[in-house]
Amino acid sequence: MNIIRIFLSFLKIGTIGFGGGSALIPVVEKEIVQDQKVMSDPDYLKHTVIANITPGALPVKLGATCGYQLNGLGGAISGAYSVALPGVLFTVAFMALFSILGESVINYFNYASVGITSFIVFILLSYVVKTVRTGDKKINLILCLGTFALTGGKEIREILSLIFNLDIKLFGTPLFDISTIDLMIMAFFVILTLEKLKNKPELYIVLGLSLLYAFMAGKTGKLLDLAGYKSILLIVMVLTVVLLFVVRPNKSRIEGNIAISKSTVITIVLFLLIPVIIGVVVNYAFFATTGENIFGFLTNIVSSTVTSFGGGEAYVSVADGIFVQGGFIAPDMFYTRLVPVANSLPGPILVKIAAGMGYLVGAERGAAAGWAVAITAGLLAIGSCCAIAVLVMDLYDNVKQWEFISNLKKYILPVICGMLLSTSGAMLYESMKITGEKGIPGVISLPAVFAMIFGIYFLHKKFHLHDLLLLLISAGVSLGALIL
Repeated sequence: MNIIRIFLSFLKIGTIGFGGGSALIPVVEKEIVQDQKVMSDPDYLKHTVIANITPGALPVKLGATCGYQLNGLGGAISGAYSVALPGVLFTVAFMALFSILGESVINYFNYASVGITSFIVFILLSYVVKTVRTGDKKINLILCLGTFALTGGKEIREILSLIFNLDIKLFGTPLFDISTIDLMIMAFFVILTLEKLKNKPELYIVLGLSLLYAFMAGKTGKLLDLAGYKSILLIVMVLTVVLLFVVRPNKSRIEGNIAISKSTVITIVLFLLIPVIIGVVVNYAFFATTGENIFGFLTNIVSSTVTSFGGGEAYVSVADGIFVQGGFIAPDMFYTRLVPVANSLPGPILVKIAAGMGYLVGAERGAAAGWAVAITAGLLAIGSCCAIAVLVMDLYDNVKQWEFISNLKKYILPVICGMLLSTSGAMLYESMKITGEKGIPGVISLPAVFAMIFGIYFLHKKFHLHDLLLLLISAGVSLGALIL
């Protein structure tokens, strides 16, 4: 696959990829595995695993690693930057237009996004059904629904509150509702220990420790102030893994020498060097014209990216702690403008928020400065997470025959599917909020959205319409319905 095709394919994904993070996993798969047929299912699964275990923007990492496999250095850079480009440009443009056009533009886009959400949820549910039906259906279904039960408490309560028009507090506190990173800790703990367990009692102990960790990490555990106990339990889990590997050594062998290839080194260097050079130039120009230094802000963009696990939603809290609490961004600008815009537009949320914060920081000294800092921040976020992902991808091939890797391939996708169900719930809730502002109660809007999803399924199945056409039809229907 040549670089231009990679660029156009991931540009398309970035343009129609609403929902960010894990929501784009099936979108990428459909484009490069099903439609373009340039990558096998096992290879794509490898990239999905790598994207989920490394920090930063998941779609960008998929673009980098898939692009690297398809066309080396050029493919990696082309895939990573193109998938983020539409979202970054739209986000910064909307932030710039706020002061000129007002919020009416956002309202119209939100109306169209209800239909777009329906299309994306259709893609997500199709992917979930396909994954659950592959391999051991019973185990896959249990893992999928179990993950949803652990992560979807907030979404369920939010949707129910709108359906019944009641205060969300009346539905109580979810028992679990854990974060993505806590879920991944649990998943990796269980998968790591699977190859070492010899009997059912040992398995029950491992599962018991995992569920106890989920309880402590969940909403109820936080209310009971169990954070300290959660840390202790995490140490116990780590020691359990270490003990099992000491008592029952791994018989797997590393294939070849663990060495980073020359092409990988060059790719990593370029991913880091390009944004750093641009950052130095922009910082110098900013200082020369304003007398102010933005080096600290740009450095924090990198540190926030490489420490951000769990997708765009998790990055919001990271960004709040570093940039809002740190005094870089005003709270009202961050929560009433940037976050809603970033969540309503396509592409990776992390990069959109990073670029949007860059614009807000720079725009205090003019629109040109805003765009310059925004682009720099976006490039730094992309480069830092892609460098790590490409490195892990290179090392991954040396240990792919390990039983742990085999178990990871087998069980991680159903877990991701459970997360996709939670993501679908969150997207449905946002759509219901938009329709609620038009006076449409949740008891009507939710069935209407599902009716639209069924309509998309019918058009797809009966007439085999192109995804872009289905997207435009969905957006047009919801825009027209909500305007009228």
